[in-house]
Amino acid sequence: MNTLLAKRPFYIAATISIYAATLAIAGFLLTNVDLASASSPEHLCRADTSGDELIARDEAIAAVTDFLTGSPEWEHGEVADVVAAYLLAKQLDCSAGTVLPPAPLTPNDTAVVAVQTVGGENGLNEAGAPDLVHFWGIGETLFLRADDDMSTPWLATAWTVAPDLSGATLSIRQDVPFQTNRGNFGNLTAHDVAWSMNNANACTNPASIHGQAGDFCGLWGEWTAVNDTTITFDFTQFDSTWKDDFLNQSGQAFTVFSKAAFDQNGPDFSRSNVVATGPFEVESWQGGSQATLVSRYAGGGQHYLPELTPKTDRVQFLEVGESATRAAMLASGQVDAAPLAPTDAVPFVNGGFGQTGTQLARQLGVFFSGNLWEDVHAATGEPLPTKATFVHDIPWIGSPGKHNGGVPNDDMEQARLVRRALAVAIDRDKINQELLGGLGRTVHVEYFSTAHPNWDPKWEYPHDPAEAVDILSNQIVGDYHRGTADGSVLNGNAFEVGVYAGPEFGGGASITGDVADAVAAAWADLGLNAFALKYSYPQFRPGVVGRTNTLPWITSCDVGRESRPWHFPKGLVQTTFTRGGFSCGFESPEIVDFFVRMAEAPDQATATQAANDYLDYVYFWNLQPGVVAVPDAVYINPNKIAAWPMAKSGISNIDSVWNLELQ
Repeated sequence: MNTLLAKRPFYIAATISIYAATLAIAGFLLTNVDLASASSPEHLCRADTSGDELIARDEAIAAVTDFLTGSPEWEHGEVADVVAAYLLAKQLDCSAGTVLPPAPLTPNDTAVVAVQTVGGENGLNEAGAPDLVHFWGIGETLFLRADDDMSTPWLATAWTVAPDLSGATLSIRQDVPFQTNRGNFGNLTAHDVAWSMNNANACTNPASIHGQAGDFCGLWGEWTAVNDTTITFDFTQFDSTWKDDFLNQSGQAFTVFSKAAFDQNGPDFSRSNVVATGPFEVESWQGGSQATLVSRYAGGGQHYLPELTPKTDRVQFLEVGESATRAAMLASGQVDAAPLAPTDAVPFVNGGFGQTGTQLARQLGVFFSGNLWEDVHAATGEPLPTKATFVHDIPWIGSPGKHNGGVPNDDMEQARLVRRALAVAIDRDKINQELLGGLGRTVHVEYFSTAHPNWDPKWEYPHDPAEAVDILSNQIVGDYHRGTADGSVLNGNAFEVGVYAGPEFGGGASITGDVADAVAAAWADLGLNAFALKYSYPQFRPGVVGRTNTLPWITSCDVGRESRPWHFPKGLVQTTFTRGGFSCGFESPEIVDFFVRMAEAPDQATATQAANDYLDYVYFWNLQPGVVAVPDAVYINPNKIAAWPMAKSGISNIDSVWNLELQ
């Protein structure tokens, strides 16, 4: 059996015996199979399971399958938890650790997708209208993201930026009708777009609790509709990603809603009714339970962008918070698609389920804290206080002008080489295979994807323990603090090093902790006294904020996503710009320059060159070697869904619902 599956207990197993006492079908199940002992796929796949047990199991499964098929009203209730456990066992191929695609139990004309959250219907930005409104295609925003990360027109058809970067002008598409299922509110105009933004922006509407209220406030002031097709605004602070991120389906955008619906019916109506322009409209929405969408073109016609015309007329999203439960429902045919944690997903991939997604994999890498190389504050120019991280000579921390044996900056070079040794000691492919079943992607430098067309192998860290041993063995004996390390190895240069498991995915008890263990093991194999640390993030964070942390740590550090566009600004949290707040743990005046160049670049080509220069720098200094990208993919039953290609997204694991196509 696949070892990953064996490691991942389904929480359903822990509750079956409780449910069994109160469910109408408990007695029947108990006459066929012992729920207490056969309550998990692991038990049912044991090599010593007897033939009688297997027959009893199969009889129980058959009975439950008949019950479920004949009682659709029970599909998503408590009985489904018990049923799903047995149907999941039915799908398991015990010898290979696989889940086979089931016969769908969902309506023939509807794609049913289990997601972590559905929330409630909300069509008012100031009230926190969720981004999923445009991710699911109910609403729309101004731009789409192309494969090359360029912005392409959606509700906006053109834009110009003032030569001095003081403001911008947007041209808004004409003849786009609002949905009519909540009333007739005419066609979209620039007035709807400007109102939607001003309603979301905390500077123009202090009452707004929109997810990006503060971001918009920091970018621009009030938007003005000059006429029905033109909008102007001034930048508060120009950002090169203004349209590629904050007005883009892939990024931190807003949904355009009907101003007329708000004016005519009031805020209470808009808080609970979506009136937008997307290719889907709401058929029903029960907050915290389900949302059912129907194509606006089921009876004919097409979207103004023909490629956005839905390929499936009806899609239902079910809120199912736990990955284990989503896995059970997908295995049993109760849902047709679901995002799964990698540890739950491996048997589905092995069994032939399809895989799709927005490339929203979260990168985990090693960030070498304590390398504080700025002397003045980047924003104020004031001198910085004494740096506590330089008090001791720590192997991976380079201190300019200190611990140098009289040779200027030799400590900087020594620490750079130590970080190189630690980076090449890591077997990224092995970690991906053993911890993620091969479903992830290796990461060499955090914030950059090896799958991007701009990637160059010159930025890769080979797995080369021999190089690591050679580097460490040739350091100056006794030149740095060695802690409790064995002085007889690595030519007397071994040292003690802990690696902290950051908060991503739940911290030390999650895949982040597993990666920290793997990294520590790789370093221990060199002869270092290496170990993983997994205490709570609230205890760790003060050292990050106060710039006193000296531990390397496993984290995505703010923007470590595979889908993040190459040219987007990087490095802000690696500078003194964020003093008093979050930091990756190191600061550099060169990174200040790279960040400003990326953020203020007038075009994508200029920003890309600045990003490349930043990448050259952090790779040379070995400040943030990556390890692995943990996928956030959606798995689909090929017996029901033919295809579901999604556009890249930096925010959502669900997108391009219009591309979902049934068999």
